[in-house]
Amino acid sequence: MGNFNFDTNRFIETSTPRQIQNGTMMFMDSHNPGVYYSANRNGNVNRIIKTTEQTISTGDNQTTMTNTRKRTRYTKVNYRQPNNGSFVPLHRLNDQLRRIQQVSQNYDSTEITAVFSNDTNTIVVTPR
Repeated sequence: MGNFNFDTNRFIETSTPRQIQNGTMMFMDSHNPGVYYSANRNGNVNRIIKTTEQTISTGDNQTTMTNTRKRTRYTKVNYRQPNNGSFVPLHRLNDQLRRIQQVSQNYDSTEITAVFSNDTNTIVVTPR
């Protein structure tokens, strides 16, 4: 595998003491707002997308109500076995950091921000 330098300018460690105690390291992707990566002691590497959904509703009498909720979506980004598609655990931290850097190069978070509308509701999704 050779030597590898993790981009500490792009990825900022945001692990809490409890996460570190449990064997998880969290990294915020400074190029993609709302996107985080986790490297876990069990060999899993995840992309975590944190968003805020705001639903704006207009009633018949022109009253406006806003409902806000936070959403978090996890996606496993480990390598896969070619024959059966199962995930390959990466137990070495260096391999996990390399994988985070690989998958982040092809990821663009512009799809996170979106606006959906119908007659009575507008939903605005933004990174957090």
